[in-house]
Amino acid sequence: MAHGSERFGVEPRRYRDVIQVFSPDVKINPHARPLKFTLSNLDARDILSLTGGGGKLRQHLTALRKALDLLRQSSRDYSMMDIIRVLERDEDPQNAALVDDLEYLAEVDIFAREGTRIDELVVKGQTTIIDLKGTPPDIQELIVNRLCTALFELRKVNKIPPLMLAVEEAHNFCPQVGQVASSKVFRTIASEGRKFGLGILIVTQRAAKVDKNVLSQCNTQIILKVTNPNDLKAISASVEGLTPGMEDEIQRLPIGVAIVTGAGLQMPMMIEVRPRETRHGGESVQVIPD
Repeated sequence: MAHGSERFGVEPRRYRDVIQVFSPDVKINPHARPLKFTLSNLDARDILSLTGGGGKLRQHLTALRKALDLLRQSSRDYSMMDIIRVLERDEDPQNAALVDDLEYLAEVDIFAREGTRIDELVVKGQTTIIDLKGTPPDIQELIVNRLCTALFELRKVNKIPPLMLAVEEAHNFCPQVGQVASSKVFRTIASEGRKFGLGILIVTQRAAKVDKNVLSQCNTQIILKVTNPNDLKAISASVEGLTPGMEDEIQRLPIGVAIVTGAGLQMPMMIEVRPRETRHGGESVQVIPD
């Protein structure tokens, strides 16, 4: 336990009974439950969005709709390879790029006969971790996009309980420069999620790399030590009332001390974060022995 536990009265405890872990790759994360999508629940536009194509080629959307219609005439249970076989039988050279994208999705193996239900992921009183370790970055973006879109749509119609969505390494999923599959949905949740009971917590060590439209929508900011001038500039631009003197202070903050802005505060406040109650898994690996 970190120094200061006694002063804060913190005792070690376990959270295993209120935490569940899902992962698209249970070979790398064997203690997680499998995270899968049901292919038959997706229409042609949904599948195109998973390829990153997003309907950029109209003929791809038309060809995919035609293939799905043919498959659904005989069965509701079909695989990605079944879709690919139908497209290949068409022998249209314009489908080649689409087939390549679908073959990649088939290799990733994120589809199953019975996918993971959103109400399995969102359970009142539970914390769910989506562990993407070992998943390729582009597939991470697609999974995050699909999940966050589903969470937002289901929360709007009150099909799942109110929740807080915590996004670690957020600059990977809503970057300031360039677009990724999940960029749009994070801008939507940041601007509209609160009124539907969907909060969002953006966590990053590189504030300058996070979409400024998302960052500026964060009503409360907890700022630990930052020394990179670009990150300081991004923080200053998104925080009202941050003076040059506070910027200097941010660069000198000790470990465990943060500046909090927003949250109904009239001015930024300096706080000390108490030690965690759980074992820390993020220490640096010791290279040189004592």
